Amino acid sequence: MIQREQAGRAGTIAAAAVVLLFLGELWHAQARLHHRQAQLDDTRTELAGTRHEVAAGMRSRAATERGREQAKATIRHLVDETKYLLAARASTEAATAAANRQRADVDLQRVVVTNASGETRACLDGVASAVAATRRGDGRAAVGALDVVADACSHALATATGALFPFDFADPYVLRAGGRYYAYSTNAGAGDVQVIESTDLEHWHLVGNALAKLPNWAQPGATWAPAVVARGDHYVAYYTARERSSRLQCISRAVGPSPAGPFLDDSKQPLVCQRDRGGSIDPSPFLDRDGRLHLLWKSEGRGAPATLWSKELTADGKSLVGQAAPLLSVDRSWEAGVVEAPSLVWVDGHYLLLYSAADWSSRRYSIAYATCAGPRGPCLKPRDGRLLRSGRALAGPGGAEAFRDAGGSFRVVFHAYAEPDVGYPHSRYVHIARLRVTAGRPRLG
Repeated sequence: MIQREQAGRAGTIAAAAVVLLFLGELWHAQARLHHRQAQLDDTRTELAGTRHEVAAGMRSRAATERGREQAKATIRHLVDETKYLLAARASTEAATAAANRQRADVDLQRVVVTNASGETRACLDGVASAVAATRRGDGRAAVGALDVVADACSHALATATGALFPFDFADPYVLRAGGRYYAYSTNAGAGDVQVIESTDLEHWHLVGNALAKLPNWAQPGATWAPAVVARGDHYVAYYTARERSSRLQCISRAVGPSPAGPFLDDSKQPLVCQRDRGGSIDPSPFLDRDGRLHLLWKSEGRGAPATLWSKELTADGKSLVGQAAPLLSVDRSWEAGVVEAPSLVWVDGHYLLLYSAADWSSRRYSIAYATCAGPRGPCLKPRDGRLLRSGRALAGPGGAEAFRDAGGSFRVVFHAYAEPDVGYPHSRYVHIARLRVTAGRPRLG
């Protein structure tokens, strides 16, 4: 009995020890749990702090980005303002320079007008004397009066327009021969083929009429656009004349011993007359690099488009050989149905064909160009090949012919009306411009 009680007490003690052990472990586990809970709370607190810092950092970064964009916008605004101010400054400086140039031009014009006033009065007095002599029927006195004031009239006209000769001188052509320049033009006061001469291309003097007489087939008073070429011991003049029988304009030729003539036309019929095309006008000789001579001209275009042509001449320049080759025709709206006055030149490795287009008696008349493969073409027009059009002082420029001066430079002689006197019967005055070629495109100036 006693043993059983002792055994029961020992079991109870053992059980209590186990329970105490379990409770101790449980307490330790709870303690560890509370410790970890505290750590977790600390971690949560730190995480919250970190999140707060991150949020603050993001807000700071966003603020920085906004500040940066605002700074960029400010810089762009400052750059734009700087550009505007610089442009305004440049515009102001340009306007100031233009005003200074205009003032200088005005001052110069005042001086020029003052200096030219005496020559202008002399010119007008001479013209008045010539008119009075004509009314009296004294032709010799009229010519003498004009000859006396020719230089004064030339200077006065040059002051106003830059023209080189004070009287009508349309469809001009220049030939250099014997150290002098000879210019020829459509019939006017000085005769069927007017001739003037110069030693410097600036001062010109009237020679007179180079054509001795017209052939029997030609009608007087309608000779146009002469051109002269030297061939050995003689000179050949090509010109347009009206055929009596057909009333069409045709091309003839005359031969003379000197550049000033007299030229004698012994032809029985025209040299060129395309009657099926309404006639032929505006002859222009061209000497190629191989020594072969060609004649260019225009067919009138009745029943067919106006066309420019080329045909080879004999070595003496008196006859044509071979077949005529078309160079170009009307195909631009601004040409207004007209192409004429061809002139071919070899310059800077290019065959350049100068021609005139539109109505010759208006401000629309212009000088244009095309490029050619050779004297017989084919020729190609640019989209708009106009080189010279009406301006403030000159109107209706045309009748251009290229030539080379004594220094080897290329020039172009042409005629133009003087504003505001435009259109027939007003005079067309002679001008000369330099011909330059840049990247294959010619320029006049």
